[in-house]
Amino acid sequence: MAACAMELHGYAVRAGTAEDVPQILALLNETFRTPINEQTWLWYTRANPVGPSRVYVALEPDRERIAGVIAFAPISIRLNAVSTPGVYAHHLAYKPVHRNTMSYLALCGYALNAEAAHGVRLVIGPPNKRAYPVHKVLGKWFDFGRLDLLRLRPPFARSHTCEPLRRFTGEFDDLYARIASRLAFCVEKDAEWANWRFLNRPGSPYTVYCAREDGKLAGYIVLKRWQEPNGYRKAHLLDLHALTGAALERLLDAAEYYANDCDELNLWAIQGYPYRARLEARGFSADAAPQPLLARTCDGTVIPYPAGEASLCYGDGDTQY
Repeated sequence: MAACAMELHGYAVRAGTAEDVPQILALLNETFRTPINEQTWLWYTRANPVGPSRVYVALEPDRERIAGVIAFAPISIRLNAVSTPGVYAHHLAYKPVHRNTMSYLALCGYALNAEAAHGVRLVIGPPNKRAYPVHKVLGKWFDFGRLDLLRLRPPFARSHTCEPLRRFTGEFDDLYARIASRLAFCVEKDAEWANWRFLNRPGSPYTVYCAREDGKLAGYIVLKRWQEPNGYRKAHLLDLHALTGAALERLLDAAEYYANDCDELNLWAIQGYPYRARLEARGFSADAAPQPLLARTCDGTVIPYPAGEASLCYGDGDTQY
C-alpha cells in the first residue's frame, strides 16, 4: 500500500516504500555513472546496523511515477567528544524535466522535516560540484570543512607485511575507540558496522588489510579498484586508521602493493586529516582546488567545523564507492 503523500510546492511527496525500489533504481541508474543493482541497494539501505536508510520520493502529477528521490543513511557522528545523531545523504536525483526549484524545495523540505522528527541533528553530503550551488542557495546548506583529492601517480610496487582481514571482531572496537578519542570529528564505528559496510557488500569489491603490533590490531585499510571507460585505472583508499606511525607505514605499503598495476592511488582527505603529512611525504599530492563538504542541520542552524584532527572517508557513507 502506498504511503500517504503531502502536497508541497506543486509536488506530492512521501516516504518511499518497498514497491518504489524498481523506479528508484531506474532513476538512479539514469542519473549516476556508477550503476547500482537491487541487491546492493537493499544491502545498503536495509542492513545498516545503525538503522535502515530513510528514502523520500517526489511524484509526478499522476502520483504513480517517481519524479525525484533523496535518501539518508543513519550514522553516529563524534563531534568534539560528543555523539551526535546524524545521517549521510547518499543519493539525490530527479528526472531532468523535474530539475527545478519547486521540486527541490518540496522533496528536500519534506525530507528534512521528517529527519528532524527522527532526532537527526546533522546531515552530511558528499562533494558534488554540480549540486553545490543548488544546495547552498536553495537548501541553505553550509560548508563544513573541506576535502582534498590526494593522488599518488603512479603507485610504486612494494612488498608488505600486512595481513588480509576477513572479519572485524571486538578488537576493532578497542582500536577504533582509542583512535576516535583523538579526533574532533569522525563517524563512530564498531565491528558490526565495519563488517556490514566493507565485508558484507554484494560482490565483495573491497580488500581489507590489517597491521598488528605484539599480536594486537594496530590499524586497518580498506581499498577498492575502479576503471574509467577510457581504461584509466584507479585504486581508491576508502578507509584508513592506525595507532602508530609504524603501523601506518605498513598499511600504506600494502595500499601501494595493491595498486601497483593502477595508474593512480587516491583518497579524499578531510580538513584536519591526521595522516596527510605522511601521505604527502610518500608522494601523494592534491592537484586541484579543495572541495567543501556540505552539511545541513534540520533546524537551519550552522554548526562550526571543529578544530583539531578529523576523519571522514568514502567508506563512511557513499554506497557508490
